Amino acid sequence: MKKALVFGFLFLATSCVTSKITSNKSPNFNEKISKLYVMVKGTDSAKPFFYSFTDELRASLKSKGIESTVKYIDPLSLESESDINQGINDFGANLIMIINQTESRTTVNNGYGWGWGSSGTNTGGTFDVQIFQLNSKNPVWRANLKADGSFGLKSSAKLACEKLIGKLLQDSLL
Repeated sequence: MKKALVFGFLFLATSCVTSKITSNKSPNFNEKISKLYVMVKGTDSAKPFFYSFTDELRASLKSKGIESTVKYIDPLSLESESDINQGINDFGANLIMIINQTESRTTVNNGYGWGWGSSGTNTGGTFDVQIFQLNSKNPVWRANLKADGSFGLKSSAKLACEKLIGKLLQDSLL
C-alpha cells in the first residue's frame, strides 16, 4: 500500500510538469559551444525560476566540459551595451546565449479556483532563446522554450534545462 501511494504521488507530481521546445538553426553555422556567456532577461517574478534554471544549465554544460557564466539583466538596468560587451569580452566566450521571457502563465488560486479578486501563482512561462556569434546582430540558433509546473520551480527548471540541452545536442551545438 505504501509503495502504491509513493508511486501515485510521484506520477502525479511529474505529470504536472511539462516542457516543450522547438528550434531553428542557421544552415551555415557549424560551430560547437565551448565557452558560453548566458544573458537572461525576464520579470522579477520569474527570477526564482531563472536562478534554478541557470544553475541546472551551468551544471549540465560543465558536465560536458563547457565553461559558462550567467548575467541577469534587470528590467531597470542602466548598463550600456558597451558595458555588457566588455563583460562578454572579459569572459572570453565563443558564443552568447540570450534568454528572454516572452510570456508568463499564472494559476488562479482563491481557495475555490475561481472568482474575482483571486490571487495567482506563476506556474509557467515561455522563453525566446537565441545564440549569437561574437560581434553579430543575427542569431545563428533560436528556440522557443515553454516550461510549466505546479509542484515547484526546481522540477520545472530541471525539465526545461533537460529539454534545452537535448535540443542543443540534437542541433549539433554540443
